[in-house]
Amino acid sequence: MEFGGNTTCLQIHLPDTDELLIMDSGTGIRNLGNHLLESKDKVRGRIFITHPHWDHIQGFPFFKPIYNPENHFDIHMPSQANGGCKEILSGHLTKTFFPVTLEMIDANIEYITQKEDRQDYGHYEIEYMLANHPINTAIYKIYVAGKTIVFCPDNELTPIAEKTNAYFYTKFKEFLSDADLLIHDGQFDRQSYKDKVGWGHSAWEEAVEFAIRSGVKKMIVTHHDPDSDDAFLYKLDEKIHLEYASHFDMISLAKEGAVIRI
Repeated sequence: MEFGGNTTCLQIHLPDTDELLIMDSGTGIRNLGNHLLESKDKVRGRIFITHPHWDHIQGFPFFKPIYNPENHFDIHMPSQANGGCKEILSGHLTKTFFPVTLEMIDANIEYITQKEDRQDYGHYEIEYMLANHPINTAIYKIYVAGKTIVFCPDNELTPIAEKTNAYFYTKFKEFLSDADLLIHDGQFDRQSYKDKVGWGHSAWEEAVEFAIRSGVKKMIVTHHDPDSDDAFLYKLDEKIHLEYASHFDMISLAKEGAVIRI
């Protein structure tokens, strides 16, 4: 209840604009939608989805602002084997799986199959590289107000892979270099990871140590294992802070409703 049971969703507050910038649409986006309804203002923004695994899109149909015809959203996602952004979301939202289809959404929605190269959206810019994950999964890099944020909730880092896939690790290190904030997958620890090789997630130790080598300033470890309760996560948060805080301006575990200032 403290660290949170919702799946991935991050809002980035943009200076000098009311436009929304949302990363992923896991179940956490439902709470964001309810908060936005309190203002009763028209809503306009972009949602950048890293990939279409359930935990990153399952909150989308519960995001109430998409049912207001006065609102506008651009939904971004990397291409997948079965098509682009609209094809993938429409495949998930069919009568077989859910009572609401894309055609029943009232807001003005544009579906964009995101390109890897850097794109300018006026108040910010975004590029991505592909993560080490079972399907095409974006590691988004956001440039806003002179700062860089790297959002990487699903990515597998291992010592063995670093030796066998040197190209990915070199590219990722360059991509991360001197980032002001890194939000990275740390679902396992090194011991539990041994039985989860190839699942597409990292041991938190690997992620933190890679961030240190890449010169990251602030770090949030996210995508907690669903079996990790608050007592376990409090101990882990304390352990990470004691052992690694000297290498960062700030490091902690992701927590429901947390506000990170950069």
